[in-house]
Amino acid sequence: MGSKKDTAKRFLFKSDFRRATVLGTIPSLLLDFLFIGVNFVLGVYLLSLWNMVLCIYYVMLTLLRLNVLGRSAKAVFSKDKVKAYIKLYRSTHRMLFVLDIMLAGAIYILLDNYIWKSYPGVAIYFVAVYTVYKVAASVINLFRAHRARSVTTILLRKIGYADALVSLLILESAIIGRSGYSRSYDSLQFATISGLAVCAVILVISLQGMFKPKAKIADAVNKSDPEV
Repeated sequence: MGSKKDTAKRFLFKSDFRRATVLGTIPSLLLDFLFIGVNFVLGVYLLSLWNMVLCIYYVMLTLLRLNVLGRSAKAVFSKDKVKAYIKLYRSTHRMLFVLDIMLAGAIYILLDNYIWKSYPGVAIYFVAVYTVYKVAASVINLFRAHRARSVTTILLRKIGYADALVSLLILESAIIGRSGYSRSYDSLQFATISGLAVCAVILVISLQGMFKPKAKIADAVNKSDPEV
């Protein structure tokens, strides 16, 4: 049993970049759990559909991260490691596609009903800190992306991009809600454009992964960990 654990650890933390990516996911997960709790409480307290949708969205995003970490470690012991990673790669991008549809629906409801998210008290500062952290982590990974040859780090990085983009939309809706101009034409137009842009980027990311040739995914798997 210990041998299997050691093998999984070597796989997940083999390189400095992979170690940084995996360890960087841990605080992100903890922050996600806190954010989920805040949105759940506000959703119940304010009877806010937007808050509840965000709660569900981040629950699914968190489960997606955990799924990537768990199945990546499990793939080390798979008889056909390449096949296991192709399935993980495809399923992760399919889930991102489903989440993008869910996000588009939520944005439509938000814009159609002028449901601007107005966090009470200091909660808006928590949203701002949350957004800054997510965007900063995403930008750091973007500049280090050329070093990532592991399927695990690639998938975690893509999930992080989706997370950061949605965080920006959440902060935007909170600022508009606080501004007092939630029903102005400019606010509606800006929110529409930014919402479409975010959904379009996540759509491209998900479709690219869903239709990426199996041979290229297999090649990435073989290059990422030739020893196992």
